Amino acid sequence: MGDVLCAWCGAVVGQSEVDHSHGICRACYRELLRIPDLSEEALDDLPFGVIILAKDGTVLAYNPAEGALAGREPSAVIGRHVFTEIAPCTSVREFQGIFREFCEREDASRTFQFTFHFPAGSVRVQIVFLHRGADVAVAVRKRTDPAA
Repeated sequence: MGDVLCAWCGAVVGQSEVDHSHGICRACYRELLRIPDLSEEALDDLPFGVIILAKDGTVLAYNPAEGALAGREPSAVIGRHVFTEIAPCTSVREFQGIFREFCEREDASRTFQFTFHFPAGSVRVQIVFLHRGADVAVAVRKRTDPAA
């Protein structure tokens, strides 16, 4: 039996029959569900990355925490296309495909793990997609658990 860790905050949330398992605890999930209602100023204050994407992949907002993770100035990415200009490593089924499916559905959220391949090295992250009106909020948190 192994611990089930919250993929967002790292707290132990239960036990599993596999060595490493992840979910998102209820407290973190409630906080994540608030993201679509936050102003851009409030998004900028979050301690984890948030990108607001139009359904076509255009970056509408990019908070400082995401800029620090990706090594990019937020002002340099606003208005550009995430899948072709900003993070071409996301132009794969495991990210862009999930994004497209999410845009077509009415699920409250979609959570998955992904590895960004930045010039300075690869970074494993937890991703949460949330609908924000006609757009999609993408919450990004670097994985720090031993299984990462």
